[in-house]
Amino acid sequence: MRVKTLMTKDPVVIELPATREYALELFRKHKVRSFPVINKNTKSLVGIISIKRVLLHPDEDQLAMLIRRDVPVVKPDDDLKKAVRAMLEMDYRRVIVVDDENRVLGILTVGDIVRRYLAKNEKLKEVTIEPYYQRNVGVVWRGTPLKAALKALLLSNSMAIPVIDDEGNLVGMVDETDLLKDSEVVRIMKQTSLAALSEEEWMLESNPTLLFEKAELQLPKKPVGEIMNPNVVVATPHMSVYDVAQKMVQYHIEQLPVIRGEGELVGIVRDMDIIKVILNK
Repeated sequence: MRVKTLMTKDPVVIELPATREYALELFRKHKVRSFPVINKNTKSLVGIISIKRVLLHPDEDQLAMLIRRDVPVVKPDDDLKKAVRAMLEMDYRRVIVVDDENRVLGILTVGDIVRRYLAKNEKLKEVTIEPYYQRNVGVVWRGTPLKAALKALLLSNSMAIPVIDDEGNLVGMVDETDLLKDSEVVRIMKQTSLAALSEEEWMLESNPTLLFEKAELQLPKKPVGEIMNPNVVVATPHMSVYDVAQKMVQYHIEQLPVIRGEGELVGIVRDMDIIKVILNK
């Protein structure tokens, strides 16, 4: 199968130069997690900007400083396996489809592959998720403050993380949009010490300081249990890739906790995991 069969054509792009406020407006308007970024004059691809990167760097106004430039690219006639391999090797959820002049023609995401291929391929009913799901899973306790939960999510390198109760039972899921939707950027005054440049200056002021204004991302002071999604859609180790893809499409989610027996959490299966089946076909 060719990339052009599954890609989204003519995606919304951001032209440089641009500001973070302009990018935030586009994120709000189109409700997506990232945009390709192009050079305004040449129209050639520069990189990708994600909503997470914009929100986590509130003190940087120039979008050019926030772009990820080492992004995977493919051509429309490339085989789907090449696109999947590029996503997995670079640990990136999308590839940009470009022409010979490096101009953006489309975008192919993991979600596109799940919706338009895996969830429609009934042959995958015979393939279980057993070889693909993640056994090492980061979790957070439901009483964890949002700021700590966000840190745990970032360290787990995933978009969602399971929430457990005092007994270690799975009680919910929280993703990056849950954590960031009630956040706000505030400007605060900070103070830092300056090293003395000479003995004379040191004699005049032994501990000189500098006051400066800095933008920071603030999260509400509430536990993760108040914002998590308690209606958890789950998978089991022997569920098929087809059935998991169907659930992801039906519930608009990218990952499912994997449980065994009476609800014991044993892992998590992500859309990035199940696209690996394409390389084994």
